[in-house]
Amino acid sequence: MCRLLFLFIFSLGFVACSNSSKPLIIDGKTMGTTYHIKYFQSEIELNKKELKNSVDALLFSVNQSMSTYIKSSEISTFNKSRQMTWQKASKEILFVTKRALEIGHKTGGSYDPTLGPLVNLWGFGPNGKREVPEASAIAKARESVGLSLLSVDVEKGQWKKNHPNVYVDLSSLAKGYGVDEVALLLGRSGAKNYMVEIGGEVRTSGSKNGAPWKIAIESPDIENPKAIYPKILNLNNAALATSGNYRNFFTQNKKNYSHTIDFKTGRPVAHTLASVSVANTDSCMNADAWATALMSLGFEKGYKLAQELKLAAYFIYKLDNNKHFVSKGTDEFNKLFK
Repeated sequence: MCRLLFLFIFSLGFVACSNSSKPLIIDGKTMGTTYHIKYFQSEIELNKKELKNSVDALLFSVNQSMSTYIKSSEISTFNKSRQMTWQKASKEILFVTKRALEIGHKTGGSYDPTLGPLVNLWGFGPNGKREVPEASAIAKARESVGLSLLSVDVEKGQWKKNHPNVYVDLSSLAKGYGVDEVALLLGRSGAKNYMVEIGGEVRTSGSKNGAPWKIAIESPDIENPKAIYPKILNLNNAALATSGNYRNFFTQNKKNYSHTIDFKTGRPVAHTLASVSVANTDSCMNADAWATALMSLGFEKGYKLAQELKLAAYFIYKLDNNKHFVSKGTDEFNKLFK
């Protein structure tokens, strides 16, 4: 699911003590977006060039496995196949796919990694043309969408299509997974205090010279510049991901069509939820997936499910007949960010 994420990394304007040091920054391009890493050289054995090479190699591997924009990637090869027999797959892609299916079932199918045919049909996939498709085309695409149409066997290292036209899209988890993998790389290298960000998905460890890493959630109220950053968080040893639909859309006949697709109708969602941010202390991949999942449900259903599952989620939405945005965090979110 093609998404734009709206997190901005803020630096503190002071240092904690006299022996503090300025964090080094590594950045680059990956997954059709950019990445930024802040860390302290004194904590790790690798020099800056060696670390960047390791990070780039790791992210290249993730991209080659999960990018639908790379024709030769593992997921693209699977999507092009029409076989309905078990096929070998990497541990990484099975791990991510299994989690996507689990979250999909918890949302009653509103979140679904097989939504690819509909995402592509509406022009939000690779080389897509953004326009309203014919009803017959939507009905045809829906035939190959559904959680039951994809099987995963992690123990045997294989997956299988249960419909020849199944198209898997893991873009709602891949960036978060990449963040987690980079964080593990930094940890293995000795880093204890760092911040990793890929396309707006963030994970932090430790602190910045004793002060918390600060992350801001952007407001969709673009017409009110003073409200661009309504929520600035101290993110300590946790991950944060945001899903929103107020930038990634197209307009036809004076009507906006979001990139978030409702599997029940085969059409873009039509609710007033603008963005969802999810914090997770264990996994950026999970935060990434849940942000998209809750976004697909809309505010009322999404907030209710987040409360039931005790997710730390922050919703920005419009009330009926109200031009201005309001926000609400779940109980877990409010506890985490007092």
